Amino acid sequence: MDGLQIGLESPPQSPSSPSSNGEANGLMQTSGVPCLTIRDSPDMSVRAVFQDFSGCKILNAETLLQMATRIGYCKASHLFVNFEVRTTDRYQLPFTNRDLFHLTQVCDELFVKLVPSLDLQSNYIEPDAARRLVECFLDDFPLSKVAHFGPNLASILIANRTILHGIQRRVTRIYLSYEIDEKNAAVVNELPPYVTLCIEGRYPFEVEALISSRLNVVLRFATSDPGYLCAAPESIAKKAILAAKLGDKFPVLGTMICELSTGCEIMPPSLSYMPEVASVGVSWNKRVDMKRFCFLLPRITAEHFLLDGNMEALFKQASTLGRVEHEITRFSYGLLRPLSNGPSKDFLSTAMSKKTPISVFVEMILNPDNMVLERLTPVIFKKARIELRRSLKALDEARKLLPYNFELALVLAEIQLVTELMVLATRLGQLLCMHGVNPSLVSNSTINNSVSRRKASAESHPIIGYNMVNVGVANLPLTARTDLANSLLDIRAKFQHTWLSRNIASTLPNALKIFDNLFRALLPPSMQDYGKNLL
Repeated sequence: MDGLQIGLESPPQSPSSPSSNGEANGLMQTSGVPCLTIRDSPDMSVRAVFQDFSGCKILNAETLLQMATRIGYCKASHLFVNFEVRTTDRYQLPFTNRDLFHLTQVCDELFVKLVPSLDLQSNYIEPDAARRLVECFLDDFPLSKVAHFGPNLASILIANRTILHGIQRRVTRIYLSYEIDEKNAAVVNELPPYVTLCIEGRYPFEVEALISSRLNVVLRFATSDPGYLCAAPESIAKKAILAAKLGDKFPVLGTMICELSTGCEIMPPSLSYMPEVASVGVSWNKRVDMKRFCFLLPRITAEHFLLDGNMEALFKQASTLGRVEHEITRFSYGLLRPLSNGPSKDFLSTAMSKKTPISVFVEMILNPDNMVLERLTPVIFKKARIELRRSLKALDEARKLLPYNFELALVLAEIQLVTELMVLATRLGQLLCMHGVNPSLVSNSTINNSVSRRKASAESHPIIGYNMVNVGVANLPLTARTDLANSLLDIRAKFQHTWLSRNIASTLPNALKIFDNLFRALLPPSMQDYGKNLL
């Protein structure tokens, strides 16, 4: 993935050793070792990783230092650390000044530029109040000569150039994440040269026709699709290809891969390692054909992030999780046949629209009673569970090869935890489909689970009502609900351990809330009071 060009140059041969006498006894005789030339320079100057701490997930200082070390080894150039401040609260960062100073020093030693980032939850704030917040924020990073501001603060700074020029006296480079349209394109094109715009990379790239080529532009990509637990291999490759293709069409300084707090925030950072490696690698050498080499990402990630190629199986199973989740969701929305192994014919033409569907697994965890099960069947969930159980078996095999290393054990535990959570969701989905199927589709006390049987039954006997109705978790058998509740409670206990190993302890209560709705729905009415003591 790195941009090394290696060439061999034959040294000049001495007159006493002519080339005609170079071969003797079947061996090639040379007068010296060939010269080795290496080009070790990036194609893009900005190869950034963006960590968003605006939600309940806030990595602790130790995890941040480990992240800086890993991305520095992968030749990333910038580490953005984003914080969100509420205008109604007192300004305070979750880290001490000592932690921030230490992080800045470590990043400098690794040749990674730490970029402090700030945003507000709303742009309804007086410009002077916004200026005071920015000054307080920059005071916490006295050694930083760069800064980044999110969309809400960026809109205020673009509209008030005096504040923007005042910030430039303290930092030499200002990054602004901003959505550009026809209404604000004229104002954006007048930005000074010390400003770099961070624009979302998407296909088609309509912003190209609105902004001037003299602007400094960095493309933003998310580690996973919004509304999903994991990133699919196809999605990772698509974003890497977009980064290279858009860089050829429009002059960009580089790319920024963002681990945002807009999706399911309980997902561990280890599931973002592969997208980060792909983005940084393509930014270093955009001539890499990701269509051909995306299958090597698990091995590359294990080598560079875990420093152990034998742990390739961990990221292979992470890819399986993303593939299962995306394909069953696409089938639920009528976009794809379930669990097909064939790759997409064209990554760019299959780019998903702006209104992406929400993952079936996320819906099952957050609010299973409101799910639409019209296109889903028990067989689909059973096939998904079989794939996931294969992943659990592969993770158990990888555990046997695991060296005595806490970081490797933690990554394995995180991926295993997500797999168990998805297995539980498939069990719940299968139960909902089995008890919500239309009686017209039931023949000989056996549910016609397959799509072909359903169509054949519809042709022979007209269906009255819907094919599938969500009967709700409360109408499932008590034994099944109790079994699922016990499994969820076990997953919740494991989640607490992995969460506290990565994040600040004060964020745990908010993170655990994602399990509460499903756990209360699974418990029978007589055990609701007892369930409150368990949560």
